[in-house]
Amino acid sequence: MKVDYLSEEEQFIKVLNQEEISRIQNPEIRKIREKYWRLQHEAFMNERDIPDSELGKVSKELIRQEQEELQRFKNTKI
Repeated sequence: MKVDYLSEEEQFIKVLNQEEISRIQNPEIRKIREKYWRLQHEAFMNERDIPDSELGKVSKELIRQEQEELQRFKNTKI
């Protein structure tokens, strides 16, 4: 079965689901995206340590960190 990889632009869209992440051809980019998807998921599941009132702030910070890491990757590898 042929994998339909995301385009160069699509792989850097701010929010991707797991299926879209799995279609990123570059393993380094895919690893970054998987890491932050997992961190977002863990934050949403961590009701004991992260109150609902803080969840949005935590999520935005993770998105910011992910975008910074992706930008560093683009600056050095592309």
